[in-house]
Amino acid sequence: MQEPGVDRTSLQAVILLDTDLFFVVKVRTTLQHAGYDVRTARSLADFTRRLVADTPALALVNTAIAGVDWRAAIVAAREAHIPVIAFGSHVDLERQQAAREAGATRVIANSKLAADLPGIVARTLQASSPTPDSAPSAET
Repeated sequence: MQEPGVDRTSLQAVILLDTDLFFVVKVRTTLQHAGYDVRTARSLADFTRRLVADTPALALVNTAIAGVDWRAAIVAAREAHIPVIAFGSHVDLERQQAAREAGATRVIANSKLAADLPGIVARTLQASSPTPDSAPSAET
């Protein structure tokens, strides 16, 4: 549902791959208040479709999602040049490493993400934005 008076076309889109309805609502509400338009995907097929249709600025991927190939979602987002924040349990080091290997821009524990979601999103987007100073050097 869209808030009255909010023009979604002017907000940066963030795609969230998760099936936990309560967490999805929390992320959507938090990021909408911070000026983002959150689109949700509950499957890999929906996620990849939204990568093309919604042209998100960022992807959030839950590494604890059951029955969804979250690794393939990270790879698809990175192939589309979209930064990815992967999140999950702080004790699941194997999934954290797998997210890094799949190409996640950042890998964050659930507790850290919940504590500073708007800040983490903003810093990741800022770090991923090309700047005039980040143009490739002519030196080899």
